[in-house]
Amino acid sequence: MSLPKAIDLSKGWPAASLLPDQALLHASHAVLSTPSLFIPALSYGDDAGYEPLRVAIAQWLQRFYSAHWATVARICISGGASTALACVLQVYTDPSYTQTVFMVAPTYFLACAIFEDNGFAGRFRDVPEDAEGIDVGYLEKCLVAQENTNRTEMRQVCFM
Repeated sequence: MSLPKAIDLSKGWPAASLLPDQALLHASHAVLSTPSLFIPALSYGDDAGYEPLRVAIAQWLQRFYSAHWATVARICISGGASTALACVLQVYTDPSYTQTVFMVAPTYFLACAIFEDNGFAGRFRDVPEDAEGIDVGYLEKCLVAQENTNRTEMRQVCFM
């Protein structure tokens, strides 16, 4: 009896059989054959991404998942998770000010490298999750300890 083929989850890539190559081929041909579509698609667009695509995604999320929070204003089109995370860090953080980066563990496999590339090497602290998601009580203890200048207290509270 042969064992089933192992699924490598370390890279975060989908199986090749799940890649929509034919659908993308047809869609790209349709878009690149229509000037009213390819001109805005190949030009610099809105910072948040192509609005008709954001509208379609918001409508799909609302319909499929009943995600009432999914509005056009809350959807951003990016080059992928890594690019989006790097953009968020560049806008909302400052390595000369931010002392500690708290994140759930395990985390997105490229997250630590992206944080390091943005100047946060050596500032990571993991936060456990419980049945409700991130352990807010634990995070609160760490943040209170962070506000106190006593690093010894932080080490006692925040290192499991």
